[in-house]
Amino acid sequence: MSAYSTFLTFLRACAIVLVGPVTVSSPATASTAGRTEFEILMNGKPIGRHSVTVSKSADITNVRIAIDMAGKIGPIGFTYRHRCEEAWRGTQLTSLNCTDKENRSSKSVAANLRGTDLVVDGTGYKGSAPASLLPSSWWRFSTINQTRLLDSRDGKLSRVNVNRVGEEVLQIGGTPVRANHYRVRGAVNTDLWYDGTGRWVRTAFKIAGQSFDYRKVTTLTGSPRE
Repeated sequence: MSAYSTFLTFLRACAIVLVGPVTVSSPATASTAGRTEFEILMNGKPIGRHSVTVSKSADITNVRIAIDMAGKIGPIGFTYRHRCEEAWRGTQLTSLNCTDKENRSSKSVAANLRGTDLVVDGTGYKGSAPASLLPSSWWRFSTINQTRLLDSRDGKLSRVNVNRVGEEVLQIGGTPVRANHYRVRGAVNTDLWYDGTGRWVRTAFKIAGQSFDYRKVTTLTGSPRE
């Protein structure tokens, strides 16, 4: 695998939560607003940030997602920028607008609820999708119950899988936190962690010998959950 191909695969890992058919009940707590941010490490060195900001207005939940990275894989330098806005009414996605830029390559997707379907207009797929489909953003714990996801980079419909590994204790801001660990198998191998209330607290994966880790830099109490 070339360094640039590895880089593209890595970017896909950063924009898709690959999860799947294992059904796990969502935590019983109510949906909350808040903000979570992660420092992205590659082989232990910082290369960027990933943030999710959730706010509420009447019966609509608005979500803003931002990913920025810059670094090198071998001799190849890269930059990456992802911006996405989601709107939800309860557990129903009503709209999605995302732009994605990898070096000089750009992708995008827009999706809107129309009756019983999501109408998708993306660089990777144009057409209808089930209204129950969730996007590949990581903040929603219920994503782990899906067998297909809407790719937030380009609108492709992705088949996904997940297995629960078990409960572990993570150190977040110097505080021990019990978290459920899920091991993902799909286009990439990814590990995800959520605390007992469904808040996303960590992601880690390896690609072509490169190790990537999301280290949470915001407080747990201020983090959003669905």
